[in-house]
Amino acid sequence: MSFGSATLIPPASLLEADVCVIGSGAAGITLAEQLDGSPLRVLVLEAGGVVQDAATEEDCFAVEHLGTPYGNAIPTRGRWFGGSMNLWFGRIAKLDRIDFEERSWVPFSGWPLGYDELEPWVERAARILDVPHFDKIAIENWAANPTIETFLEHGGASLGVFLWANAIDMGRHYRKALAASRNVRVLLSSTVTALVPNAEGNRIERLQVSSTMGQRFEVRAKVVVLAAGGLENPRLLLASGPRPEGVANSEDLVGRYYIDHPRGESLGSVDLRGLDRDKLARLLLLGEKRRSKYGKVQLRVTFPTNLQRQEGLLNHSLHAHLLGSAHLSDGYRAVHRLAARAKQRQLGGGGLRDELRKVTRDSPKLIRLAAQTVLGPPQPAQLLVVDQMEQEPDPNSRVTLDRNKLDKYGMPKLRLDWRIGESTYRSQERMHRLFKGILDSVGIHTFQSQVLERRGEPPRLVEMKHPSGTTRMSASPKRGVVDADCRVHGVGNLFVAGSSVFPTSGHANPTLLIVALAARLAERLKREL
Repeated sequence: MSFGSATLIPPASLLEADVCVIGSGAAGITLAEQLDGSPLRVLVLEAGGVVQDAATEEDCFAVEHLGTPYGNAIPTRGRWFGGSMNLWFGRIAKLDRIDFEERSWVPFSGWPLGYDELEPWVERAARILDVPHFDKIAIENWAANPTIETFLEHGGASLGVFLWANAIDMGRHYRKALAASRNVRVLLSSTVTALVPNAEGNRIERLQVSSTMGQRFEVRAKVVVLAAGGLENPRLLLASGPRPEGVANSEDLVGRYYIDHPRGESLGSVDLRGLDRDKLARLLLLGEKRRSKYGKVQLRVTFPTNLQRQEGLLNHSLHAHLLGSAHLSDGYRAVHRLAARAKQRQLGGGGLRDELRKVTRDSPKLIRLAAQTVLGPPQPAQLLVVDQMEQEPDPNSRVTLDRNKLDKYGMPKLRLDWRIGESTYRSQERMHRLFKGILDSVGIHTFQSQVLERRGEPPRLVEMKHPSGTTRMSASPKRGVVDADCRVHGVGNLFVAGSSVFPTSGHANPTLLIVALAARLAERLKREL
């Protein structure tokens, strides 16, 4: 079939398919690619085009923040073919075995799926993303080195890895194959504005769709898969149907249990200046990104499972970045802020002159840093600690609609009440104490932590923009929105794909598991249909 545009569809048309996938991000493209070549007629509806439309994104992605404020300026939501994968940095991690368990100290925890059941699909996801399966880069396979010995022998921490993959642009990578597909059709500029259920509410009869030019038409499919992202999935469910609560929301669970990965930026650091060679060697590998043909591998420090059980801790991780003296300058930080503004096309406005002055003032340091990047690594001056943390599910942490504010398609805009519980801060403090104890045990006493020094208000955390949990998976419709097969409870032909189905998310980045669950769902649809 081919790529097409909804702007060419005659108004009031009715399109038909066996499977209709809403969204073309990691989940949507995986479903299309895995269903390519099957007997099923697959229609993928993508709201954007082949390039970014910043003005439309600003309108449709607008979110009013009611709870914990968002502080991460890096754009991560994409409304064009490829979705958020167009903005992906390539960092991958696996969820740990304990993340899938029902933990007595973590309310509303537990997946209806187990680690071992998902492992074959994680392997397939690695192939789809063109990265190695994690067993090949497990910590046990690393050569013995002072850092690993330090952390395993002193203080009982666990070590794992983040993979900074050579990020594959899924939209570009799979576009040619999908364009040549005989059974997959991709329709761009197609914003789904409503899911229309039957009178009993147990099936979706049709979808209402609007093009960017205003034509309205409908789609009828045997199966509908909602794969629009952790914020857009609940938005469409809440905005659809004849009932005020929306579709599949009789238990008032759609949009609840919103979780992200709270992140501590620059809340801890280790001064490396003046350390002797032996002590420095113990820390350098922790901040190093080791190169491989698949990208870079970085160590992370985590709580051992037994410590989580004994002390009721969430599954946090800590990693670090090596900084030279130039990295610590105001000019370097200004360059980063300017880069973020440029990516969001916001180079105008206040503060621009001040940022440029900082860059000019520190230009000699920045020139030396650029030269060192080409000629060799800079002399390390500081190890900057970053916390990437699990968040306890909370039904009051939620996405709702503001029906008084509509986007250009008439869809209600979003309100987000993100709530971070005390257990997150308590586990973060325990991680910093563990890290400090390990360093103290080998004679390194230069760790400075705002977390350990906090008084009164907890340290400020930012989001990783990994929106999850809003259509959570559960064995019972009393506990969640979809079942273990990602089918919406009580709606036989409606499925949800993406991180919105995660009941908990540990500290791992979600992309690998999003793709794994989408590949698993595709296989089920092939069998079922």
